Amino acid sequence: MGCYSRLFIPIFFLILGVSAVRYHTLLDAETSLATARYRSDARQLDLYLANTVLPMAVRTDMGSMRDSVRQALRGALPLNRSLAAVRWNSASEHIEVLADSQRADELAATVPAWFVRLAGISAISSRLTVALPDGGDGVLDLHYTPHLPLTQVWHNLRHQAVLSTINVLLIYVLLGLILASHRKLLARLVQATDRFRGGDFSVRMAAGATPEAQAVARSVNSMAGDVEELLTSLKTSQRQLGEQLNETVHMQQALQKLSWQNYNDVLTGLPNRAALAARFEQELFLARERQRLLAVCLFDLDHFQTINDRCGAEAGDEILKQVAGRLHAFTGQAHYVARLGGDEFVLLLCGQASIASIEQNVTQLMSELSHPYQCDQQALHMTASAGIAVYAGKDLNTESLLRHADHAVYQAKLTGRNQYHFFDTNLDEEVRTHHNQRTEVRQALINGELRLYYQPKVNMRAGTVVGMEALLRWQHPRRGVLAPAQFLPLVEQTDLIIDIGEWVLRQALWQMQRWAASGKHWVVSVNIAARHFQQPDFVSRLKTILGEFPGVRASMLELEILESSALHDIVHVRRIIRACQALGITFALDDFGTGYSSMSYLKRLPANIVKIDQSFVRNMLNDPDDLHLVRAVIGLARSFSLTVIAEGVESIEHGARLIQLGCDLAQGYGIARPMPADAVLEWANHFIPAPQWRIAQFSESPV
Repeated sequence: MGCYSRLFIPIFFLILGVSAVRYHTLLDAETSLATARYRSDARQLDLYLANTVLPMAVRTDMGSMRDSVRQALRGALPLNRSLAAVRWNSASEHIEVLADSQRADELAATVPAWFVRLAGISAISSRLTVALPDGGDGVLDLHYTPHLPLTQVWHNLRHQAVLSTINVLLIYVLLGLILASHRKLLARLVQATDRFRGGDFSVRMAAGATPEAQAVARSVNSMAGDVEELLTSLKTSQRQLGEQLNETVHMQQALQKLSWQNYNDVLTGLPNRAALAARFEQELFLARERQRLLAVCLFDLDHFQTINDRCGAEAGDEILKQVAGRLHAFTGQAHYVARLGGDEFVLLLCGQASIASIEQNVTQLMSELSHPYQCDQQALHMTASAGIAVYAGKDLNTESLLRHADHAVYQAKLTGRNQYHFFDTNLDEEVRTHHNQRTEVRQALINGELRLYYQPKVNMRAGTVVGMEALLRWQHPRRGVLAPAQFLPLVEQTDLIIDIGEWVLRQALWQMQRWAASGKHWVVSVNIAARHFQQPDFVSRLKTILGEFPGVRASMLELEILESSALHDIVHVRRIIRACQALGITFALDDFGTGYSSMSYLKRLPANIVKIDQSFVRNMLNDPDDLHLVRAVIGLARSFSLTVIAEGVESIEHGARLIQLGCDLAQGYGIARPMPADAVLEWANHFIPAPQWRIAQFSESPV
């Protein structure tokens, strides 16, 4: 393959790939912008007609109302070119005004049908209703066609495509000219180097016409002359230097190997006990000087002898190499790892600020060590137990700390393996407190002490139950029923939160299956922790859990993620949400408005539902600022075509005010407190909505 092909073909595919990504992104951006402008214009015209026609229909006498309304409707057609038809219907009047269809047909003809399907901009219909003085209702219907935004997006993309094509052609022409100018130079250079490589050091290149060619010729000719002069002297001393060099190389290699073996483990390549002793003293000194914690973590593989017995010593050595690789990758430049011997490894966690940071590092590392190991094309599962001794300024030496860590790893193995245990007399009480609390939560999960309570979600205007929110409780044997805030913060940064989250999902789906068998096909929402939600295998594991309950449709499950939670990788989170939505699952953005990036989250996360935080709803009747915030959230959600539900409805007045603001869905103590699953059906059968909710009318336009 020639240089033209090797250069142009990759560039072509690179340009093709970049163009595909660019135009996909451009299509999304243009479509989103056009759709937003399209909907915004429709909303503005709706508000204009609502403020023009509806008051006219109410306040104008019947005799002059028809002409006034018709004139107002005709006057609205030029205000929005997407408006196709507007109709006014009442018991006595039926007025219809249609836009010029020829213009719409011309716009539609300019856009290909495949692009219309790809863009996915749909028509908008609006309906405004008002009570007339005669006791009837007047209805104003508006219909908008997407021809104009589709045409705008199509023309913008086509214009960009033409410009991109011209740019690509110019690039290829420029590259062709450059390559053509240097092709002769390259041919002469190849010919000269071939002769030079063949031993003809008398070869010389002719000077070219360009400065570059002249510079290359001078460099090659100078090199050939120098080599020709040095060749004779090199041949003379070659034999003498060869013997001395070989002898020196052999001695150096032997010394390097001996030195390396003195301070490194031959099997894994990690530092050995001797190297650890030297580094240990340095880190103890630094810990004393900087007044930081130094954690000595001794890792011992669980049931490693079983691997050797079952798979052989070679498999065992391979496992040790992979363990060493994971430990080395974790330490980086901040920490230090060594192999003591057998299946024991020591990790020095240097410069630690607190016990919590030590626990976090050890937990992360143990999770890494628990992943399957590959040996002879099969996956072998292995865990490790860890003993931790913390140096906090006490008069301890390296041997004492290693001995304490060894005692601690023994205690970890006694507690069930795949655990870690601390040994430090100064910090023992604090360590035991945190560790024991987490152990107690884990034991509660194992012992079946966790419970799910359910809080109803209702449509206040319709007076119907639309779903339930599953809320976690701990039936503590001594302290009674505990709310999540009393125990979940202890485990939310550990993998235990994942186990609890999967238990909640299974328990909720099991209860949904029971309700479905009773004819109650309620949508149940489940809160998902950020650490659980962002696991790489979250979607696959969720699909597996759904498969365990065939009586529950995926559309009956709603997942809630906190708007204020730490969702670091927003692209990854968006991808997970889209994958779950493809299964039929809906998403709600919980506690909306409390985070620092509400608008950004609402724009970038494809949520279906927005939940107004209860802190705003609870005080909105007395606090104008909270009322404005609630009104703004409702308007924002409606502008994004999202369902909005309010939390914290504590009274009938809260519900009536929310209905007036345009929010019909709610939950809170004023409707029902969270209750055990056994009490839900009885409550639902006796639920009676407040009469004030049925007569409340949407009277404010959200900002």
